[in-house]
Amino acid sequence: MEKKILIELFIDEADKENGLDIISFVSAPAIEKDFMHFNSEVDKFKFKSTDEEKRIVTGACMIPNQEIIRMDAEGNPYFVFFTSETIEKAQEVFAKYGKTKATNFEHQESNIEGATVVESWIVKDPNNDKSNALGFDVPANTWMISYKVDNEELWAKVKSGEVSGFSIEGVFSKNIVKMSEEEIDLDIIEKIVTNEDLTEEQKYDQISVIISKLV
Repeated sequence: MEKKILIELFIDEADKENGLDIISFVSAPAIEKDFMHFNSEVDKFKFKSTDEEKRIVTGACMIPNQEIIRMDAEGNPYFVFFTSETIEKAQEVFAKYGKTKATNFEHQESNIEGATVVESWIVKDPNNDKSNALGFDVPANTWMISYKVDNEELWAKVKSGEVSGFSIEGVFSKNIVKMSEEEIDLDIIEKIVTNEDLTEEQKYDQISVIISKLV
């Protein structure tokens, strides 16, 4: 049994290596082991083709205070989150340093040409925001983004449903903000993660149920 560890990730402006590098097109939200890759929550983060003629896809790439499960080198789970302030800073740094044409597929090392950010905004009023009009249900201070996809191969993956969401990639500083009094049964987590009969969505849902019972 292990205690739940909750870590805030933030951008340290004094550290030039801190910041968001790439927003990746991914096939499905997954429980990743690499600390730098953060796939989105299953339902809220799936993007939508909002203008097929112009090949525009829109989705959320960061949601504030959303706990995301990680695995350390020994396979032990911990949880990370971003505050509203960090999300706003990430959006700013992403644009400031010209990252709007840098993307890849499933966090592969090689970048994809022909995918460009055409719109990027922070949701302020969810009920009256453009995201709501597009059918998204996200909280205030969510970072929404739209890409124009000219890359034929990537667009085919979007159309077929092979890629369905965004996942961020970057370097962040961290601060342990909480160690829960409740404990996590690592055996149960491991059984879920290694169960080949479960989809990534089912794994996420089952682990989320465990998380929701912790304080």
